[in-house]
Amino acid sequence: MAALASAAFLLLLQAPAAVRVDTLLGEESTGDCGPEVAAPPSGEPLREYFDSARVRYGILKSADGDGDGPVDPATCTKRDVCLLMRQLDMDFYARARKGLLTDSDYDVPPTLSWHEAGRCEDMSRGYREAPVTDADKCREEATKQGAKDELKVVSKSTLPSGCSVEKHAGKTVAYMNKQQTDATAGTSYGKGGLLQKVMQLCTMDRSLSEGAAAYYSPYKLKPSMEGREAASTSCSFGMMAYLSQLRETMSPCAKILTYRPDPRFPSASDALEAAGRLETQGEDAAAAAVRQYVETVRQKSVLMDTIANRWCPDTWARAKATAGASCKAPRVMAWTEEGKRLAELRAEQGGGDKGGGRKGGRQPADGLGFGGPGNAELLSGLDALLAGEDALAAGLRESGGRNDGGSDSRGRPVKVALNDASCEALGDETLASRLRGGPDAPPSYFRN
Repeated sequence: MAALASAAFLLLLQAPAAVRVDTLLGEESTGDCGPEVAAPPSGEPLREYFDSARVRYGILKSADGDGDGPVDPATCTKRDVCLLMRQLDMDFYARARKGLLTDSDYDVPPTLSWHEAGRCEDMSRGYREAPVTDADKCREEATKQGAKDELKVVSKSTLPSGCSVEKHAGKTVAYMNKQQTDATAGTSYGKGGLLQKVMQLCTMDRSLSEGAAAYYSPYKLKPSMEGREAASTSCSFGMMAYLSQLRETMSPCAKILTYRPDPRFPSASDALEAAGRLETQGEDAAAAAVRQYVETVRQKSVLMDTIANRWCPDTWARAKATAGASCKAPRVMAWTEEGKRLAELRAEQGGGDKGGGRKGGRQPADGLGFGGPGNAELLSGLDALLAGEDALAAGLRESGGRNDGGSDSRGRPVKVALNDASCEALGDETLASRLRGGPDAPPSYFRN
């Protein structure tokens, strides 16, 4: 209750919660995506999960990859790209849950602060905070407050959650409380009338909830991108290459996308002319290396065009046209923390009937109409929590446009996500087949 009530501060960011409470309770979740769109069901790392799928599809011989050097374009396939699209979606979810959505999040640690009153969740500093649960960080910061003894790991309802220090009778004791509590920091008088001060260590919470992390992924398809999937973030070959550079995937397609042009050759024609000169000088090995270089960049150029204009749009089209190969992603999905809370509220409210109360029969004698639900504060708090998440994620939304698809009860467009069956539904095609018959060195290749 307290955690939800603390979110009421966020109501300033949105319209009053009461306007939407009934709508929230009546929201349907039929056809919602399940948790498999957010993380591997068995909990393994994303690289292991998706590279194992590549082995099953015959894209890779081993999940450890097929060696160094340029890859065989016959192993870069439409299914390989589909797996990259899914991995980018899951990677966003994992980073959002950890509060690591931007490079600065990796470079700059979250702000730490000691609270002498209230709780971390109260947002008294103007931003979301959470209790510090890292024992090493707790010891380090508690030492600065004068704690000299070993950190005490406890489970007490009388102490704030996570890291705290208690100052009493000239002594400072550090605690790591494993129990989730509503206890607050503050000052009181203990035994003998001596002042007792409890402080809670809080960290800036840059993470998104399960629901927000899943919904605000730009790698899901918004209704406004219907018919122009090639322009959606899900088709970003730059981000696919980035996964390879991070060594988060052994995808052959992603590796090809990391190929770079040599600034000494403004175009493929220039490089091939250089190869010809080397051959006339008897430098056959050097000439062969230059020709191989031209071929690698040709592969990248063709692959970028293929992903943007064929494979990525085709993946979405086939997934949406095949039963069970895609799923709906409303703002609140049934499997998320928010979805489970809404389900509980529906049960408490008799299924979320939006009839507006009894119209006939016995009425309140004061003529003021029926009173509201006893958990109205809880409902408002839940809506405030969602409103706050929406505000925090505002910068993540894809650019506007029409919304020809459905909207959920909060007015958010219902997105479409790829799932476990999406890549299975594809008829596969290789980059090698796309390269066949094409020009070896069109002048536009890697021209600066």
